[in-house]
Amino acid sequence: MTFVKKHIDYYDGTDTLEGFLAYPSDAVKNGSKLTTVLVFHAFAGMTEFEEVRTAELAKLGFVAFAADVFGKGKRAKSIEEGRELIKPYRETRTTLLKNRLVAALNYVKSLDFVDTNKICAIGYCFGGLCVLDIARYNLGLAAVVSFHGGYDPIPDAQPPETLEPIKTSILICHGDADSHIPVEKCLNLMKELNARKADWQFVFYADAKHGFTMPDIPGLEGVGYHEKTDKRSWTAMLNLFNEVVEK
Repeated sequence: MTFVKKHIDYYDGTDTLEGFLAYPSDAVKNGSKLTTVLVFHAFAGMTEFEEVRTAELAKLGFVAFAADVFGKGKRAKSIEEGRELIKPYRETRTTLLKNRLVAALNYVKSLDFVDTNKICAIGYCFGGLCVLDIARYNLGLAAVVSFHGGYDPIPDAQPPETLEPIKTSILICHGDADSHIPVEKCLNLMKELNARKADWQFVFYADAKHGFTMPDIPGLEGVGYHEKTDKRSWTAMLNLFNEVVEK
């Protein structure tokens, strides 16, 4: 099987974003419409880590697209720079950030080899917050998976019990040793999802810290790679995809 892997410019209004697209070219040549997975990046912007995960998904038969929230060329070289890049998006969840999420979704929907009824999304750290917001907005995705993501609710949102049920299946993969996310936030997210009548799974992994999927993540307090959890959470993701969509 051969694969296409390439960087793609796409747009949010007049802002240029740079994503990374990967897919099995043989399936596309056969005229197939494939299940697609959006990949949302962590604090640094789209890096080699997201590109590798995107390529791995393509090898499994998916169309995969690593989205770019920050904009072309905007990449953090330090944790401090990452925090500054994230800040405006966390402060404008229902406008600027939502527009970036929709831009990535609209791009993959424009591809004639994408089955628009079988789109999923995964996200890491900041990207985990992104995919949970996609589910909250009911943008028509089949499933989303958050890996060591953020769980803060959308600011100033209506009470969840007054909103329509979430139709997207949700998997949240969380490290039990993640000191950056208080347990209270985990419980509050579960309450929110229950109030929205969502189909959700919340999996705690023993001894796993924040960033448990990322081998090169800085070794800070409560942060670190955990190989066993990385593999188990990836398998859990694939199990969910196999359940809710057929490739």
